[in-house]
Formats: sequence, structure tokens, C-alpha cells
Amino acid sequence: MKTLEEVLEVLEARIDRVRLEDYIAREWVRPQRADTGWYFEDIDIARLQLISHLTQEIQVNNEGMDVVLSLLDQLYGLRAQMRHLSHAITQQPPQVQMEITLIVDQLMKETGKS
Repeated sequence: MKTLEEVLEVLEARIDRVRLEDYIAREWVRPQRADTGWYFEDIDIARLQLISHLTQEIQVNNEGMDVVLSLLDQLYGLRAQMRHLSHAITQQPPQVQMEITLIVDQLMKETGKS
């Protein structure tokens, strides 16, 4: 975990303190709060790098950033659910796995995704 000061150093002035505090207030990034300040995990820093790129280089405005980050959060959530589902399927007997595969294949054909 990194402190706010360490994060500002890592981001090499791409994001200043005022901007970082704004991102926290907008909940675009959610570091852990402690008595001694904010603490950021690696995922928070990666998200800040993405936000910096989108706002500064691609010129995504605040309203657009709200939408982009919401969609990304949904996407990552769905990916995690799919990993759990895939793991659960692999724990089933081979016959059940085959039946699930057949059902998914059929659904894909019906929706034109195959």
C-alpha cells in the first residue's frame, strides 16, 4: 500500500494533489482511509493511471468519466462472476459439464453469437 504522497510521486506529476483529492471525492478511486491519511493499493494506482490517460489525453469529461468507470466496474464484476461460474462448472462431473456446454452452444446459436 502506498500513501498519497507516494502515489503522487509514482504518477510523476500527471495528477496533482488537488486533482487526486477530486477523484477521491467523486469516488473514481476508493483508497483506504486511516487516521494518518489515504492508502492506495496497486489497483488504485492503475485506475488513476487510466483516469489520467482518459481525462488528459483523450479529453473525457467528468460526466463521461462517470459512465466509463461505471461500465468498466460492471465489466470487471461480470468477468469475476464468469471466473467463479467457470470454476464451479469444472467442479461438476464430466456429464454435467458436457450438458452445460451443449446448452450454452444452443443458446449461442439461438442468439446468433456462434
